[in-house]
Amino acid sequence: MISSMHRASNPWKGRLIWLMVLLTGLGGGALYFYLNPGELPEWAARSGLGRDLQTTTVYRWQDASGDWHISDRKPVGNIDFQEGQYTRDTNVLPLPPELQK
Repeated sequence: MISSMHRASNPWKGRLIWLMVLLTGLGGGALYFYLNPGELPEWAARSGLGRDLQTTTVYRWQDASGDWHISDRKPVGNIDFQEGQYTRDTNVLPLPPELQK
């Protein structure tokens, strides 16, 4: 009888424990992705923080036969190239003429 009265007098104890477990899990997950930005999920890569962490420098140039190349490495030799920034959620290919406004 005494133990049931004791449990009834403190109904928040169990809820507080679950809240602490939840907050610890969320904090641990945030710390993991902060320390390992390359493993960000897709939704986080589209956010401002993820975009800053997923930016790469790309190089674009045209070879002697007129073909265009895009790479994350500079072309070798004396070739004119354009340098730009690429984010994972950006399309680097131009839109087809029928979709351009």
